[in-house]
Amino acid sequence: MARPLRIEGAGLWYHVMCRGNGGQHVFVDDTDRESFLARLGMVAGAFHVELHAYALMGSHVHLFARTRVANLGRFMQRLLSGYTQWFNKRHDVYGHLFQGRYKALLVDKNAYGREVSRYIHLNPVRTGMPTRKAVAEQRAALRGYRWSSYRAMIGLARKENWLETKETLARWGDTPREQQRQYAAFVEEGLVGEIEDPTEEAQVQSILGRDGFLTRVKRLVYGRKASDLESEQARRRLLAEDVEDVIEEVARAYKIKPEEVRRSGGSPRRNDTRDVAMWLARERCAARCTLGEIGKAMGGVGRSAVNMAYRRVASRARRDKRLKRMMARLS
Repeated sequence: MARPLRIEGAGLWYHVMCRGNGGQHVFVDDTDRESFLARLGMVAGAFHVELHAYALMGSHVHLFARTRVANLGRFMQRLLSGYTQWFNKRHDVYGHLFQGRYKALLVDKNAYGREVSRYIHLNPVRTGMPTRKAVAEQRAALRGYRWSSYRAMIGLARKENWLETKETLARWGDTPREQQRQYAAFVEEGLVGEIEDPTEEAQVQSILGRDGFLTRVKRLVYGRKASDLESEQARRRLLAEDVEDVIEEVARAYKIKPEEVRRSGGSPRRNDTRDVAMWLARERCAARCTLGEIGKAMGGVGRSAVNMAYRRVASRARRDKRLKRMMARLS
């Protein structure tokens, strides 16, 4: 599987998850948790990162954050490396504390923000308590859990000065107390019935959003190379187009109907158009679908036919100025 794409930008929202190396606990006791939270607030202030929710579990951490500048990677590096050094010195241990790269989902806050916030706050009872516990006991455990932002969010504890709660609560009522009450009711619905894990809807492993949001993200990453080859695969998959969209674009360029692009035989111009469509589809769609799938959309030809059309177009463009101009127009 390709490595998830890291997308950074000003004003973006992220659900960040970091796990202990090999599943080990990253917090041994409350002193560790207090140190991590103090460092979290300090580093967030230094890097201009807003923190809107968090949950510290035994072996992992969840954060819901917004970056004011494009610096999520530097923020997380400072946070995790600093805490690891402190933890290792305190417990007289060595080596990596956290497992590889942290995971960061870019979140469409308008579409998924409240579900991500709820998912983070429910973590202490979804993963840390037996499922047979009564709802009342789970609610008490959730409201009593000291190491998440939930108590502060619903007014049961004094919030840290670096924790942002107003934006999350703003949609839940007219007064602060009503907002806290309605938000608590929303979160605690998850104790009664099964709720979906919003992270399971992520696209290309790292983006949680609807079509309009995906379009904006594509504009953000277009023209940028990923930091490594594995992430580049994810970037290409994100930017890959649907074969039908390519066929329609070629049809518009040649001023014919899409079904004529798929049809073989007839005039040389028709065959040229079909070859150009297969060339463009391989260029734009191969990160999302196979050459066989491209051939099927092009009228039922095999992958070898797609490759042959690709080579024909590339070869002819070296001597056919008209074709070269069309390729440049479509690229």
